[in-house]
Amino acid sequence: MDRCISRRAHADKYNFRLVKGDKQGKYIWTEFRCPNAVSGGRTLCEGCSKKLPNYKYQSTQKCDHGVIGGPYPTDSKLYGSPFYVKQLKEGFYPLEADERRAKEAIANAISDMPKKKVVELAVSAVVAEVTPSAPSTMKVEKAEKAPKKPRIIKLKKAPTNTTVVTEAASVSEPLKAPIMVESMEAPMHISDVVVVKVRKIKHKSKEYYFDQVSGKLYGVLSDGVGAYVGRYNQEADTLNTDYPDSDLEVE
Repeated sequence: MDRCISRRAHADKYNFRLVKGDKQGKYIWTEFRCPNAVSGGRTLCEGCSKKLPNYKYQSTQKCDHGVIGGPYPTDSKLYGSPFYVKQLKEGFYPLEADERRAKEAIANAISDMPKKKVVELAVSAVVAEVTPSAPSTMKVEKAEKAPKKPRIIKLKKAPTNTTVVTEAASVSEPLKAPIMVESMEAPMHISDVVVVKVRKIKHKSKEYYFDQVSGKLYGVLSDGVGAYVGRYNQEADTLNTDYPDSDLEVE
């Protein structure tokens, strides 16, 4: 017996609210893989094969959240969905503990899937996005061999108080189809997503991009955001360059 590959939202006790200063924003849900068994070559169980459009109760089986490893539908309010990204663009952000919990939920959901199936779903999502009508500025890269470590896509330089979204993806076997797309549209999530809201600061006469939520500093390049530098303490005005970047940790 195989398991259903439908992506579902945890019950209300697992959700959280975005914040902007002392203001509370929208609720965001964390995900898990449907536990129901399937047979006869089916990928979705009977309940998950009958989704209702614009269904408002996120944690019920009827709400459409897509499949594990695939893109997030517009109806979804999961961490990483277009709805979530829209809230980030409006200045809201998750608390660090909530974001860590949401990322762990994504990792757990994908770990329940066969690696080959995750790769197939991820490639299908990219191919569906790259069409003849897609913007000419979209950059597609092909890979003969899967990268051993997550690869960070650097976006063009963003103005102050603009959300910078980077995507990291890793696959376990060779691909002959596009595996990554650089785009300002809502990101597609293959294994994990790092969303960073930064502003430019100066430390010891040198400019950096600063993530106030995590305390991380990034370098400033002429054409975009640079690599992770270290953790910055605003009160003491100190920079710890020995602190590892948690978002790039690999198993």
